[in-house]
Amino acid sequence: MRSVQEFASSNPKVRLCAATLLCLLFLGALIEAWREDTFAGGIQQGSLSIGQTDTDYGAISLEQTEININIDVNVNMGEESQAPALLRPAIIAGAVLADSLEWMQNMTDEYDVFPFIVTDASSPLHLAIPANKGREAMVYLSYIIHNYDNLPPYAIFTHGHRTAWHQERDIVDMIQDLRVSALEKAQYVSLRFSWSPSCPAELRPKHHDAVVWGDGDHLRETEEAIGDAWGALFPDEELPETIASQCCAQFAVTKEAIRRRTKEDYVRMRQWLLDTRLDDSVSGRVFEKLWAYIMTGEAVQ
Repeated sequence: MRSVQEFASSNPKVRLCAATLLCLLFLGALIEAWREDTFAGGIQQGSLSIGQTDTDYGAISLEQTEININIDVNVNMGEESQAPALLRPAIIAGAVLADSLEWMQNMTDEYDVFPFIVTDASSPLHLAIPANKGREAMVYLSYIIHNYDNLPPYAIFTHGHRTAWHQERDIVDMIQDLRVSALEKAQYVSLRFSWSPSCPAELRPKHHDAVVWGDGDHLRETEEAIGDAWGALFPDEELPETIASQCCAQFAVTKEAIRRRTKEDYVRMRQWLLDTRLDDSVSGRVFEKLWAYIMTGEAVQ
């Protein structure tokens, strides 16, 4: 009987099968060894990678985020905690080149001054007016329009001259004697105390039966002009039976009183002044008699 070894050596197919089996066994051993090395290294490498992402990189990223948040919060809190810079009160003067304005320069320690020289075509933009009409009214309206969003706590509107027949005292003395506490309460204060040459029933635009005090300069023309212009100046307000205030368009007023009306209201008033064909002595007097009403809503001040 032939042995297995003799049978295998004499049969080529058996030799091929045996060789194939040995190759498969050897290949299986190699694959197993490779898997052990690869998975062992892969887990270790994977753990390192995950650790760097979650522990190192993640922590650094989180710390940077916290730093940025803290900076933003601190900056915002700092901005909110700091009180906005307070504007100083202002003096606005309608002047001509002939006026001496040295008195205004002496007020700059306490006030911001705005000398509108209406006869100077080279005035800087913030002191310019669109046209020299309506006397001081064009200056006052232009200042309010230009500065409506950044008004001072209160403003003093006056003429460029230091003394005049219609001023009871030197303008510097009147400004220095102004009681701010009284102004804050009243919101609007005339710099002239006497009613003369006006009176508490000076204009009667509906009935035209006014009592005249003083010289009554342009009284009738002003009364008629106010009645005619009322709808354009105050489109949603009823024309009062009596309108009266002290002469002569010099007053102090708070920003709250100015902002009783919108910026568009003042733009509309100035446009009427630009468009009117009335003489300046009348159109300016229209506003002289209306400033108190504009600022307070009261027709008799």
